[in-house]
Amino acid sequence: MHELIGCFAISKAGRDAGKCYVIINTHNEYVYLVDGNIRTLNNPKKKNIKHVRKLHHADSSLLEAIKNKTVKNEEIKRAIKLLQSEISNKEV
Repeated sequence: MHELIGCFAISKAGRDAGKCYVIINTHNEYVYLVDGNIRTLNNPKKKNIKHVRKLHHADSSLLEAIKNKTVKNEEIKRAIKLLQSEISNKEV
């Protein structure tokens, strides 16, 4: 499960369905998600792994910062925004 840390995930269930997050931690069948905005590093969202769609795509610099515990909310916001723009460019 630790290989999921640093990967992007999209919520499949709940009021946040469709929202993009970064996985910063795992514990048993739960993942801890942040978006850098509402769900910050100080207040990650605990979600059942069954309720997220994992995008096995990770930003290497973001992953390194998470492992070193030097990641900032701004970096997470930027990475999510970049991923969303890549996805929208592929759909066009």
